[in-house]
Amino acid sequence: MTCFDDLSIDVLPKIFDYLTFIELYQTFFGLQKRLDNIIRDNSTCIILSGIDLQSFQIKYSQLNFDKLRSITFRKMNLLTLHSFIEKLPMKQLESITIGRFTWHYYPKDLYEQVWSIFMNSICPNRLRYLNLPYHIRYWNIQKLSFDFLNLEYAKLEYISVTQMLLFMNHTPNLRRFQACLDAPHKNLFCYTIVLLQLKYLTLNLHDEWSFEQVQQLLNICPHLKHLILKLEAQKDKKIMFEPSTWKKLIEEKLSHLKSLRLQLNCIVTESNENIHSYQKSFNHAAYWQQRQPHFQVTIYRIQRTNSIS
Repeated sequence: MTCFDDLSIDVLPKIFDYLTFIELYQTFFGLQKRLDNIIRDNSTCIILSGIDLQSFQIKYSQLNFDKLRSITFRKMNLLTLHSFIEKLPMKQLESITIGRFTWHYYPKDLYEQVWSIFMNSICPNRLRYLNLPYHIRYWNIQKLSFDFLNLEYAKLEYISVTQMLLFMNHTPNLRRFQACLDAPHKNLFCYTIVLLQLKYLTLNLHDEWSFEQVQQLLNICPHLKHLILKLEAQKDKKIMFEPSTWKKLIEEKLSHLKSLRLQLNCIVTESNENIHSYQKSFNHAAYWQQRQPHFQVTIYRIQRTNSIS
């Protein structure tokens, strides 16, 4: 029977990959010199969750973060994030994930300040993956003065259309993008942005969008191969739920598309309003039948009461 102490140095890092950095450090660091050396060499990717800077510096003071390339922040408030940004070697990072903040109220100008410090702390030519929470919407992206030339994957939890367009204007080599967008803005038709490398797109469109606005949005990525799209429709139902309309869009604007997950939420105000015919029209159309299971359209019924003015 093989004991843990008998495992080779080549095997141990593969086992340690199943643990977060903090789990690995708290469990094994200090037991053996060879384990300590592996952990030091394994600190290329760390997850910081529910810890403040002072505790981190006390517990992990023996570590060298020269090899740090990826970091995830979880369960932190804005000020704790700020303290880590100022102390960690942010400019060498290739991947950054910031989870939702623990609930604290901060004025918008403080969010603005911290996000500006964060953006100025990273190296735009090194970063490849960026995942930012809801509160990024409080940052003025117009202040961004450089391009993320190597950024391939961006995930922004909730932003405005204008923020997205300004951000994309600085990410010419973006390959994957995921975001929730609020109501359409007139700027959608003012920007001419084409991302030729963008192949994977996931969008959750809040509020009412017209088909024309959706089409204008998808003009950004003519070489798109994989699309996940969720949106609501109440006014333009005849257009939005017409299979031939989407067929034409794909054939004319998204000719490279290989997979589609389209979720259409039909907003109804009358309890007896039937939407089954919308789903049937997609299910029975030859174009959509031939492309199953790669192209899937799902229509949900969402009832809302009319607001009384």
